[in-house]
Amino acid sequence: MKRIVLLGANGQLGTDIRRVFAGAEAEAELVPLYRGNLDVERTDVIAVALRELGPFDALINCTSYHKTDECEDYAAKSFVVNALAPREMAKACQDAGAVLIHFTTDYVFDGRKRTPYREEDATSPLNAYGVSKAAGEHFVAAHHDKHFIFRVSSLFGTAGASGKGGNFVETMLRLAASGQPLRVVADQIMSPTHTIDIAETVKAFLLQEVNDYGTYHCSGEGECSWHDFAAEIFRQRGAAADLRAVTTEDYPTKARRPAYSVLDNGKLGGIRPMPHWTDALAGYFRLRDEGGQRRG
Repeated sequence: MKRIVLLGANGQLGTDIRRVFAGAEAEAELVPLYRGNLDVERTDVIAVALRELGPFDALINCTSYHKTDECEDYAAKSFVVNALAPREMAKACQDAGAVLIHFTTDYVFDGRKRTPYREEDATSPLNAYGVSKAAGEHFVAAHHDKHFIFRVSSLFGTAGASGKGGNFVETMLRLAASGQPLRVVADQIMSPTHTIDIAETVKAFLLQEVNDYGTYHCSGEGECSWHDFAAEIFRQRGAAADLRAVTTEDYPTKARRPAYSVLDNGKLGGIRPMPHWTDALAGYFRLRDEGGQRRG
């Protein structure tokens, strides 16, 4: 039986990882850790805390400082959580002989392409969050060979995103129900991703003992703007909304976002294909309507 440590176990992605592993108790023991168990901002205690857990076969790192605009003001904190902490995890996994699974973002790219980004494309982030995530990728790769870096995009899950007041899906539905006019950016193109699909991918990689280590893109298939995403949310729920498209220029934010950050999942497809983002959204609503019950 594999012993797998999960950091950031109560976040949007961590919650779904716990959900999918709940049906695999015969194959894996999942050891969830929360901020009260290990605060990754204290990078000096990461290795000690992991050693005290005893032997483990894999570490899944779901911790992240992902408030994109806030990262502009707290770049040092962003670098600690998203780069220096993963470096210490990589070193600890190297010492333990354990696989490290680490998540980064489509925001490591600058959006100048108009075709989906592949794993080997050069990173060129536009904001502090993306810079810190790109640095974390380099540290993980430099300090541990047995790693999987999953670049993900525009996440939504039933647990919501901690610190973000839910997720984009629920925010849109809530605002529509209030009758507020919705102005959503239509010139930023990405691939919405249900966290349960990432969790299932992680489970497949670990339980099937995939050993083709390196970086993988792991996002919903297809592409859309945030405006398109909102429109599909309302269509699937049969919700009425006063929805109109705006440009990035109309809706300025502190952190610059790439205009195009679609990820090419071709490398991942041979192991576990990702569903189209519209199907993933339908799956989210099914799980949500079931009360987020565990499945595995």
